[in-house]
Amino acid sequence: MAKMPIGWTKRCSGTACYLGFYPLLRLWRGPVTDAFVALHCARAMAAGFVALAWLLVDALFEASEMFLLICFPDFARPFIEHWEPYLTYALLLPLIVLVGLWMASLGLALAGSTRPIPVLKRVARWPGAVHLSYAANSLVLALLPIIVLLVVHATSLTRTSGDGAAVYFLYDEGIPVPRWGYAVGLYRISLEAKQRWGKGSIVLDRLDKQTLRAALAHGKVLILATHGGDGYACAYYSAEKLGVGPPDIGATDTGQNFRFLRMCIFGADNKPGAWEDVSVNHGMRLVYLFGCNAGMKAAEWEEHLAPAQVVTYKRESTVFDHGLWFACVGPAQVKQLK
Repeated sequence: MAKMPIGWTKRCSGTACYLGFYPLLRLWRGPVTDAFVALHCARAMAAGFVALAWLLVDALFEASEMFLLICFPDFARPFIEHWEPYLTYALLLPLIVLVGLWMASLGLALAGSTRPIPVLKRVARWPGAVHLSYAANSLVLALLPIIVLLVVHATSLTRTSGDGAAVYFLYDEGIPVPRWGYAVGLYRISLEAKQRWGKGSIVLDRLDKQTLRAALAHGKVLILATHGGDGYACAYYSAEKLGVGPPDIGATDTGQNFRFLRMCIFGADNKPGAWEDVSVNHGMRLVYLFGCNAGMKAAEWEEHLAPAQVVTYKRESTVFDHGLWFACVGPAQVKQLK
């Protein structure tokens, strides 16, 4: 007897599981009884479990790297420079395989096929793996509306560059982080700034000459989300490769003022162009630099931004460093500003 063709309702239900909607499907229709849909739901949860395992391994790798960078920077730097490319490829390969398996499974669900995929078939036989993946899937769906609201609210607290703001967060636009991602990281500081200085007091914009001048002329808090090197903050990946750094100890500008920084544009060969002096307003009280090794000129930064508190790193800075500062330390420092 010929097999009955799989209808589009069942195909769409099976496909929805691969898109993360299995918990909603169960909530709407109850336990899945159809064999075709049940097979693809189990296979989707198996793929989710493999993805969770990969995320755990990747998190352990990133945590180990940050631990070495923070606790053993002299050892970590040459070790990571030599081995990180190979370790990265070793982590990317299973991710590419997983994406391929997920796309193949999705295609089979749309085609109405029950053709087995050996790896996912074996994982799907483990009830614990399926249940764990289902729980993680449900948690993500439950948190999704909260995350969306957080992103919308965090972004609404910021504006693009302009005069008169108290907090300036300037970022290298070439770094693959969306503006709303920075807004979420800045959220607690934005709330504190709004309470202290009112609506519109937070600028979140890309780093260029114009935004840097506005920040140094008006800001009380300056945050530069860039890479760094040799004591400087550098927007290596933006269209305009802007370098920012302090003058030498004891240097003054043409007006004999010590409160100023210097900026320049890097050419195609990554050689700095002519340095331009930029005055710093007397209300600047807190500066945070993402850049790795920007702290190699910590004394110069502190002298030319005094009395502002300057946070730099004399090593490679990490996501853990920034996360801790923006979640806990930074908001407390902003709250204490006079």
